[in-house]
Amino acid sequence: MNNQVIESFDDLLSAAIEEPSRRFQFYIALVELELVVIGSVADDETLNLKYIEEDGELVLPVFTSWEKFDGIIQSEYPYVKIPAVLLLEMAGTDIPWVLNPFTGLSKKIICEELETMKDGRILHYFFEQLSDEERERILTEQIVELPESVMKRVRSCLMKFPSVSKAYLVNIYNPSAAGRPFPLVALEVDDLEEGLTQEVFEAINQQGEQQVEVFILDDAIPLASSIVEDTRPFYFRESLEEFRTMFEKEVTECPRLI
Repeated sequence: MNNQVIESFDDLLSAAIEEPSRRFQFYIALVELELVVIGSVADDETLNLKYIEEDGELVLPVFTSWEKFDGIIQSEYPYVKIPAVLLLEMAGTDIPWVLNPFTGLSKKIICEELETMKDGRILHYFFEQLSDEERERILTEQIVELPESVMKRVRSCLMKFPSVSKAYLVNIYNPSAAGRPFPLVALEVDDLEEGLTQEVFEAINQQGEQQVEVFILDDAIPLASSIVEDTRPFYFRESLEEFRTMFEKEVTECPRLI
């Protein structure tokens, strides 16, 4: 990890301490980090970690970079580099963390924080605390644009499924996933056939490009109504040529005026 990234995370931590509106960015960055802890790997499911005592309480020292770890520990103990999400899974949430202890800029992460980091609730909570403008900015920056060649192929695939009347392309963002939004094709269908979702998914993803999720619109699901109201379909079952033919037929059948 380079110094620019280290300084960036320090800035996020400083800002999060002072400004609640910056805490979403801080936790997103934290759960995406590879952390350094004192200890060793026993096996695929077990870590042997070294804890310390702070104010009479047992805590786990966690460093956000090798440079910070080495600056304090100076290689006196074995260490493990591990993604934050995996550390949460393997170490559990019963013992608090101290982030970058003895570095001058540290933070204690209590058990309740660890629990909500592990299941993603803290990311959802602080995302919802952002202003509408900030949420829109984050989503706009991360939105996934599919090339027109992919869109053309998806339309071609959908034509093979007569029950699909319309299709909408949306980006779904899950803050707890700590990743980019993913493209989703939402389908309006005349008849919900068993296995249709999987068949369409396999058809449009068979070339191994950007994976696109598939969702059948259902009026009982709130997401469905918002997709229909706020998004323009990119696919209609009737092609432009069929519309043109229908129009020509209507003109042909009109009685002539004498």
